[in-house]
Amino acid sequence: MHVAQINCKQNPSFKNGFYNTTRELDSSVMLSRALIDTFGCTIPWLIMANNDVERKEKTRRYLLNYVIIWLTPFVTLPLSNRFAMKHIGKLTQKFWSNNHKAMHISNEFLKDTNSMMSELTRMSKDVKKNPIESVYYKLNSKRKYSSKLDIDELLKSCNGDKEKLRQKLIRAKNAVFISDCIFTFGAGATVLFANNEITKKKTGQSGFSAEMSMADKEIVEKRSANYEKSKQKRYLAAMGLTIFTALGMSLASFAPLYSKSPGKLIQKLRNNARLFDYNKGIYMSRLPFFLGNTAFIGVNLLAARNKTEQKDLVIRQSVGDAVFFGGDLLLASLFTNLSDKIFDTKLVKNDGNSSIWRKIFPKVKPIKQVIEEVEKGQISKSNKRIAAGIFWTNMLILMGAMGYLIPTFINKMIKHDVDKDVQTQNRVEMSFNKPPKMEDFIGGKI
Repeated sequence: MHVAQINCKQNPSFKNGFYNTTRELDSSVMLSRALIDTFGCTIPWLIMANNDVERKEKTRRYLLNYVIIWLTPFVTLPLSNRFAMKHIGKLTQKFWSNNHKAMHISNEFLKDTNSMMSELTRMSKDVKKNPIESVYYKLNSKRKYSSKLDIDELLKSCNGDKEKLRQKLIRAKNAVFISDCIFTFGAGATVLFANNEITKKKTGQSGFSAEMSMADKEIVEKRSANYEKSKQKRYLAAMGLTIFTALGMSLASFAPLYSKSPGKLIQKLRNNARLFDYNKGIYMSRLPFFLGNTAFIGVNLLAARNKTEQKDLVIRQSVGDAVFFGGDLLLASLFTNLSDKIFDTKLVKNDGNSSIWRKIFPKVKPIKQVIEEVEKGQISKSNKRIAAGIFWTNMLILMGAMGYLIPTFINKMIKHDVDKDVQTQNRVEMSFNKPPKMEDFIGGKI
């Protein structure tokens, strides 16, 4: 193969593909989280498992979670959007109506009817053909495909009442949000409990799988006795926590859009309702995913078979969430700030905040914005290359830290906890098997 064939400069499609991929990952918290989960958690954590039983258990959990979180939204969310538009909002007559794409409108524009109509008008000019839908319509020749969002048809379903349309869209979006949260985090909770039972059935013993190579069966099972007695109640509590979290987030994000109260809290929540938007109507945004994961720490505590596994699950998730939902932003901000000072790039977003914290960790321009500014000739091409370089450097650092440091620390912690219980058990057995002393005979004790 000639060098020219693999050189980015002479292969625009490869170059554009790299920047397009980087832009998509940067704009979608779920997709970038999937990348970190795969190469920073799943693969290295499987390699560093303590035994084959733990490795198989983790493989099942990671594969099922991967399907639930990353793959099913491609199918479930478009269908949920259509169902909600037809049966909850009652805004479409047919399930396959293209008007389901009105669900993609940001919560930011549902604060009032003027904003809503302006955004729907913009969306009606920007709707692109979906390849999956195109196949459906080709297979159903009696149906004609239209990529146009029909605003008149939406208004007709509300008798021309724009306020009614606004409220119906809010209701439909809220229904999808609640159902998706309950499905995503509820299914995740079910996977944890079901996986414990699968391990028990396959190995013939209960207990934390990571400990099964460190101590006798009796000790491992004794350490999980409390879990075995209460696992059904724990599962019900986990599902209750999931439902409570979904309803709480729904209340915070959608109730303010209904409210006509001029209160400061309601206004603040209404102005930030966009933080609960879905990316392209499919993936959760950063805030609801973070809040759901935070609540999921409680689910981990309930599903853990002993205190050591509680620490294992909580550390993995809380550290992972802290790194991903805050650490990634801080690290990218630090690198970007240094780049602007050293290489004179224009990657920092000026938000008018002059605090010391903001000077160290300024807001960073999204890569999508950087690419647009380069194409418009507002900044040099080097900005795009450096922005992409910072993004991937950041990702590699996070994946390396999560993939090696966390499991190394946890494995040592597990070994310490098990050894402590083994030593305690040995001391108890020695006290029962202690040989009699001569004074016991003389004193008449024996």
